[in-house]
Amino acid sequence: MTAITVTVLLLIIGGFIAFAIVLQLKEQARLAKMRKISKLNNQLRQVRRYLDDLPPQYQPKDMRLWLFSRTIAICDELIALQPDDNIKRRRRQLAQEMSEFQKSKQKRRAKPMSDEVMIVEVKRVFESFRTFLISAKRDKLISDDIMRRYNDLFDFYDHKISADHFAYLARQAFLSGKIEKAGELYRDAIGQLAPIKDSVEAKTIISKYEDLLKEIEEDLAMQRLEAQAVREDTDAENEKELNDEWSKFIDDNTFTEKKRF
Repeated sequence: MTAITVTVLLLIIGGFIAFAIVLQLKEQARLAKMRKISKLNNQLRQVRRYLDDLPPQYQPKDMRLWLFSRTIAICDELIALQPDDNIKRRRRQLAQEMSEFQKSKQKRRAKPMSDEVMIVEVKRVFESFRTFLISAKRDKLISDDIMRRYNDLFDFYDHKISADHFAYLARQAFLSGKIEKAGELYRDAIGQLAPIKDSVEAKTIISKYEDLLKEIEEDLAMQRLEAQAVREDTDAENEKELNDEWSKFIDDNTFTEKKRF
């Protein structure tokens, strides 16, 4: 075999090897891109879940705006990787939704914590959001100060959500005329906030519940006085009727003394 033949064979083999390496690198790049797209889509669904599933009373305006900004940023990353009309349209809708929310002066209506199953589900969202915050801080998507503030808020919300549940039950009991039960439930609501009673947020809510409890206790005291007055009037009326009957019996002209045997 001549030197030229060997050289040609080596070049061919080298070419095949280089071609295989290029194909492998392209495949690795394609897979890495697909994995990143999948990860971004998961993040988009996750952030949308926080926007939709966190009740308004546990989602301050600045937090909601930050979540909107994250969804838009994720859409931008997806568009850069894989231009898609659906993602572009979704980004426009998110941007419009964020703009309308930012301009709105209307306070979002709180969602009643009406049952314990709902509380469990919302607390799961709390925990997921905490994990998301840690990831965002690691990727430098949120400042230390804001993350600390949000973490403190969710420490507060962990107790507030149970207090909200008891307050809801108390309100329903009050509307149903079960005043004493309402008072007991408001005391339970205050008890749920006991571990964080020194925080500014908790003090405000505790004060509100204590005012409601005071009104209930005053209503109960008034009801007791009214009931006692009714009983006294009834007793006096009954006594008067007995006295009248006795007097009538004594003064009855038909009364005759029995003859002696």
